[in-house]
Amino acid sequence: MSEALLTLEHIDTFYGPVQVHFDYNLEVRKGQIVSLLGGNASGKSTTMKIVLGLHKPRAGTIRFNGEVINGLTTPQIVRRGMGSVPEARRLFGDMSVRENVLMGAYTRKDRAAIKEDYERVLDLFPRVRERLTQKAGTLSGGEQQMLAMARALMSRPKLICMDEPTMGLSPLFVDKVLELIRTINEQGVTFLMVEQNASLALEIAHYGYVLQTGKVVLQGEASSLLADERIRDAYLGGEGNTGDKGREAVAAAVPH
Repeated sequence: MSEALLTLEHIDTFYGPVQVHFDYNLEVRKGQIVSLLGGNASGKSTTMKIVLGLHKPRAGTIRFNGEVINGLTTPQIVRRGMGSVPEARRLFGDMSVRENVLMGAYTRKDRAAIKEDYERVLDLFPRVRERLTQKAGTLSGGEQQMLAMARALMSRPKLICMDEPTMGLSPLFVDKVLELIRTINEQGVTFLMVEQNASLALEIAHYGYVLQTGKVVLQGEASSLLADERIRDAYLGGEGNTGDKGREAVAAAVPH
């Protein structure tokens, strides 16, 4: 079994007086695609924020590649090998596609290697190469997602955090984005992914966590979660879907 690349240990997170995570533990092993599942306000997106240094947990330890990263700034975390594809992409709309790609290498100084990575990334994303002189804001949603992924790869990440990678995309681009995630993962990049479409997330993931009100209520191999009746009822829209009742069944099945 591969070693842990990212661990969250006994995390408590707050927004003011409101607690979001409760003694929260998570592990992402090298080479994995790990999916976070859960309803609204379950703590998924806040997980991404604390991992990337955008919000500080009040208690607990975050380790990345063997180093405690609590208290580090986002640029410091990126320099250690963590990339991000945020929800809604957050591109620089008035800048060109080329400029957006190169922004991913802003923490790097190795110019020759940056040039090599730039060509490699464009080979992986030919649609991005075709639009290098366009403003990023003129691209379709699917093209913007590819551009955000290309930008993240320019930092040479060991881990990419992706928040809702298929949100708002056409079915054609959904399939393409998921195929690219698989391809990049096979090239050695680990993924931590939040995805509302639980079925799609589990189909490409190796491991999954189900969050509910800031606690892990279920975890396991993605294939096992995909086949779990409780998960299907609560999150996958399967036959006999019970919505909130299904989520209650997931929580009730876990010892407290």
